[in-house]
Parts: sequence; C-alpha cells; structure tokens
Amino acid sequence: HHVPRGDLRRPIPAVQPLPCSPAALRSVRAMVIASKLLLRYPIIGLGRQCTGFGSSVHSVAKRGISMSAARSPASAALFASASSFKVDSKRAPNRTFSTGQRPTKHPKDSHTFAAEIMGNASLAGKGLRISAGEVLKVIDLAASFAACIHAGHPYCTTLAFDHVELLVPIMHGDLLHLDSRVAHVGKSSIVVQVVGRKKDTLTRRWIYTLEAFVTFVSLGPDTRPQMVPELVCENEEEEALREFLHARRALNEQYEQEQKALEKDGALENFTPDPVNEGHSDYIRMSQTTLKLRKNFLPRALNNLGTVFGGDLLEFMDSAAVSCATQFSRNPHLITIAMDRVFFHKPILTSDVLELSATVAYSRRHCIQVEVQVDVLTPPWEQEKEGSRQSHRGRFHLLSLSEAGYKQPVGVGLTMEDQEEQLRYAKAAHAFGFWRSLHENKRSFTGGMFGEGVSHSPWGWNAQYN
Repeated sequence: HHVPRGDLRRPIPAVQPLPCSPAALRSVRAMVIASKLLLRYPIIGLGRQCTGFGSSVHSVAKRGISMSAARSPASAALFASASSFKVDSKRAPNRTFSTGQRPTKHPKDSHTFAAEIMGNASLAGKGLRISAGEVLKVIDLAASFAACIHAGHPYCTTLAFDHVELLVPIMHGDLLHLDSRVAHVGKSSIVVQVVGRKKDTLTRRWIYTLEAFVTFVSLGPDTRPQMVPELVCENEEEEALREFLHARRALNEQYEQEQKALEKDGALENFTPDPVNEGHSDYIRMSQTTLKLRKNFLPRALNNLGTVFGGDLLEFMDSAAVSCATQFSRNPHLITIAMDRVFFHKPILTSDVLELSATVAYSRRHCIQVEVQVDVLTPPWEQEKEGSRQSHRGRFHLLSLSEAGYKQPVGVGLTMEDQEEQLRYAKAAHAFGFWRSLHENKRSFTGGMFGEGVSHSPWGWNAQYN
C-alpha cells in the first residue's frame, strides 16, 4: 500500500506490523540507536559536533525524511516512534537550577581520598626523589574527583592551581595519601582543598607532606559554565576553613596588585639587582637561559571533556623548568620545591601544537626561579587566525643540591640588558620575597591550615590510619 509523502508527517496509529525490507529496517534501527547514544552523551568524543549531529538525526527521525521511510509505511512507523523517544540523562536533574531553588551540600559530602605508591616501586629505599610534576598530577586527579562529586557530574575542568609548596620530599616507593574536599564554591567555580601525607617507613607514622587548593569550573552539556550546588558549613572547623580561604584570597589579590604596580611607568627607575646576584664568577644574560620545547599530546592524555588533562600539562611544565635550571646552573641535582599559581586560560586539544618557553628569571644562593609559559600555535591550515594564543603560565622554584643531597650554591648570576628583562627579574624577586616574608612573620598560608608538623587533619581521616 503506497502512502503519500505528505502523510508521513501525521502520526500513524498502532496497527498490525506492515511488511518492511530488512535493509530498510536495519537502516532505521541504526539511526535510532545513533540518536539515542549521541543525545545521551553529547560531550564525549566530538564535543559540540556530537550535539549537532545527534539533533540532526533526531530531527530527521521526527520529520520522517528518509529514503527508507519513503519506501515503506513500516519505516514511517519506526520513525514516528523515534520522534517520541526521550533520553534519561545520567547527569544531575535541573542542571542549571533555573526553575527551582539552588540545592545545598556540605563539605563532608564531597570528601574523598586517593592513595598511591609513588614513582617506581623497584627504586624504593634508594633515596631517589620523584619529580614534582608527578606529584602535581596526582593532586589534580584527587581534587577533580571531589569537585565532580559536588557538581554531580564528571565534567569539571581545572582552572587554576594556587601557590603550592612541597614541604617534605617524596621518594620512589613512598605511599602517599591525599584527602580532598570542596572548601568553597562560586556560581560555577569549585575550590578543592587537598591535604597530603606520606607513610614513614622507619616510624610507621603518617607525615604531613603538602596542602594545595585547586580551582575547577563546572561545565554543562553545551560546554559552558553552569551553576553548582551551594556550600553550607556545619561546624566551627568548616567556618574556620572559609575564613582561611577569604584571607588567602585577600593575600592573592594583594600579591597581584603589587605585581601590577611594577609595570607602571617609572617603577623601575632605580632598579638594581639583589645583592645575592653579586660576587659570582659566571654570569649569563637572562635571554640566553631560555629553553623552548614543542609538543603535542596523544589521545591517552585526554580527560572526560576531550581536552588534555591538566596534570599532564603541569608535569610537562615542571620537567621543562628543571631542564632549564639545570642548563643554567650546570648542576643535574635540582628539585622543585614550590609552584607559584598556574592558570589554565585555554583548553588544549590533541590537534594543538604547544610551544613551551622556560626562562630563569631569578637566582639566589641556593634557589632558582624559572618562568614557564605555554602557547598554542596556530596550524598552517588556519593561518587566517592569530599566530598563537597563551594557554597557561606559572613559576617554579627549584633548590640546588649536591650529589649527596645537601644544599649547594648555584654559583651563577643573571644579567639584564633591557627593560623587559629588568621587569621579569623584579617580578620574580618580588614573588620570592612576598612568600618568604609571610613565612618569617608566621603569616604563611602555604604551611598548612593545621600548622607545621601535624600528621593528620581533623576531617576525613580514618581511624585505621592513626
């Protein structure tokens, strides 16, 4: 029985099954399955393209415009059933909270932990440190899981790493335990606190190792920031954490203002290098210390959003900073002891080519500060766009050691021959002095909220580890 094309737009009542060719039936089933999968997982794989493709398949099914449907009324019936199909998303209902009251959660709701044997277990007991980049990667993983628990979906991307100091060296084979919980939220941003401890083999006690604050942003199905549940404090300890973060935020704002003040006209009229830069037998111009690397990432480095995982980027930056400082000081025994606020401005795709630039910006008797900037290069087939765009930038503080593990003088000084190099040196010197003065005045917010030498925090620590 021939059905006119215009009749396909009208709903077809449920009747006895009509004859349909196997090829047409397989074609319709494939399109229905594709519509279900692509509408249910709009971000996995191709990002926004999946959403558009899934919508087009669904619209085709809704209109019934298909060669197979035009041939058979049974195909038209299948397309009519596909048009009424609704997907039950796995994400949190009412994701934008636009029609109801914003839900609330407590910090304990997002508490989780990660525990790993760091580095290569076969090298345990040999006194070999692991790279700071590997530690930063584990911190990012532990923090992202807590952020996803609070948001109610796995689509939270790393936005920034605050000033982080590695207070205790971590060796190959060390057991590292990281507790993480949400400490503060904005409209779409989530700040996660991570406290790390390692197990000391000789004393069998847990040693407070590090504390970090990582900021994430929650993304919706359209890859745009979306609102997250509000955070409500339940006890005095959580209120103290909130005040702690407000003080830390004010401290970071003060730091940024003082950094920008160095860029004003006349701020460097009386510029002179620090006295620690004098008396060396060897001097190198700042521009000659620059190390440039180019790299792109394979799909195995992707996160849930289809972009390069932030922990891998931090590891890449740390390895470049260590190599740059090694070439500067001619000492292969350098370790990263701190990282100064890294911001991720742009997402990185596997098709992007990254150009990393690492430069020694400041040097003291035992410490070297390296500036690392990562740019995304525009491919040759898109030359109508900008040549490059800045992705992220940060400072790494390294300590010079001897082969036996003791402090060793750097023995090399820096020379600045233009105003740009003087500005970079002045900013790096200010960053070092700013955080150091806080330590000396006991105002440091990087030594841990619970004080020095505390082996455990009052939250989220199981009795079996005490």
